[in-house]
Amino acid sequence: MTTTLRVLCWDHPRCTGPMAAAAAAYRAVRPDVVVRCEARPLALFNDQPPWELGDGYDLAFVDHPMTGAAAERGALVPLDAVLPAERLARIAADSLGHDAYAWGGRQWALSVDVACQVAVVRADRLEVVPRTWDDVLALAGRTAGAVALTLAPADALCTLVSLSANAALAAGEPATWLRPEAVEFLVELARLAHPVSIGLTPPRLLEHLAGDGGIVYAPFVFGYAVAARGPLVFTDVPGVDGHPRGAILGGAGLAVLPGGRHVAEAAAFAAWCMSADVQRTVLLTAGGQPGHGAVWDDPASGAFFRDIRRSLAQAYVRPRDPWWPAYHRVAGGLLAEALRDGDGAASIHRRLADLADRHREGVPSEAHAAPTARRGRRSRRVVGRDRTPTGGKETSLHGPID
Repeated sequence: MTTTLRVLCWDHPRCTGPMAAAAAAYRAVRPDVVVRCEARPLALFNDQPPWELGDGYDLAFVDHPMTGAAAERGALVPLDAVLPAERLARIAADSLGHDAYAWGGRQWALSVDVACQVAVVRADRLEVVPRTWDDVLALAGRTAGAVALTLAPADALCTLVSLSANAALAAGEPATWLRPEAVEFLVELARLAHPVSIGLTPPRLLEHLAGDGGIVYAPFVFGYAVAARGPLVFTDVPGVDGHPRGAILGGAGLAVLPGGRHVAEAAAFAAWCMSADVQRTVLLTAGGQPGHGAVWDDPASGAFFRDIRRSLAQAYVRPRDPWWPAYHRVAGGLLAEALRDGDGAASIHRRLADLADRHREGVPSEAHAAPTARRGRRSRRVVGRDRTPTGGKETSLHGPID
C-alpha cells in the first residue's frame, strides 16, 4: 500500500527545487511513500499562519516567529511526541537554527532550510565593501542610488530588528528588537537609498542589483545561494562597530500538520531531510540552503556559505511569542508607510513601541493609525525583553564570535 505525503513549500527555487529532489530521492529509500510538493507564494509564507493552511497537507514549511502562536493553537504536531528522542537529539546537535522552532519545552519543526539577513555587493562595481553603519551612510550619500533596501512591509521590519539587535549587542547589552538608534539609522538610510527600495522584496532587490540600474550594495537582505553567481557576492552585514552581530535568522522549518493522515510517516520524512548526507547530496545540489552545520562548514559547499558564516553564527532569533505574528504584520505596514512618507525616527519608534504594548495586552489593531490614540502614554519599558516561557527566549545561535 502506498502512502502519499503532501508538502507545502514556498514558491521559490530555493524551496521547490530541493523538495522536488528530496521527494525523488526518498522514493528510492521508501518505495511505499510518495511525496508530493506544492507551493504557496513567498508573501503567504511570511504572513499566512499554519492554522490557516486548510486540510489535506501533511507537512508545511513555517517561519519560526509563528512557533508560539501555532503551538498554543495546536496547529503543529510536537515532533518530540513522534520522533525517537535519540534521533531528535542528534538532529538538534547537528542543526543550525534548531532552537528557533522550540517553544514551551517542545520541538515544533526542523530547520531544513537556514538563512539570515546578509549584505550583497556588485563585486564588479564596488571595491571597498562597507563594514560599519557609517560606511553604509557614506556610500549612500556619496553616490546617489548606490545603496538599496528591501522596504516591503515584512522586510522593512526585519531590517529594523537586525539593526536593533546589532546596536544592543555592540553596546554590550542583551539583543533586543527595537532600539531608537536603529530607527534613526534606518530612517536616514531610507532617505538616501535608491527610490526603488520602497516596497521591494529580497528576490526583486537581487534582480535590480544584478541589472544595470546603478545599485552596487544592499546591506540587509536575506541571502539566497541560488543568486550567488556572476557579479553578486554575499557577505556579512555591517555593524555599528564593524562586527556582524544580530542579523535576524531566516530560513524555514519543516513542520508536521495535525490534520494530515500520516503523522508518523511525515515526521520520518522530515527527520530524513535533516541527515548530513541528504542535506549535502540532495538539498544542497538542488539549490537549497541546508540547516546542517557540517554542510555549511564544508569548503566544498561553496563561497556563499563561507562568506556569510559569521553573520549566521551570530544571528538573532526573532520573538516567537503568540502575539508576535499579528504584530509583525501590522507593524511592518506601519513602518513601511512611515519610511515612505518621511516620518521622523522618534515618532516611528513611539508608534511601534505603543503598538507592541497593545498586542502584548491582547488588544491588537489592524489599523496602522490606531497606535496614535495612545500617544499620551509613552512606554519607558525596554521593548525587546519579552516575557517568554521555557524554550521561547530570544537568543543567538552560538553566541558572539569576533
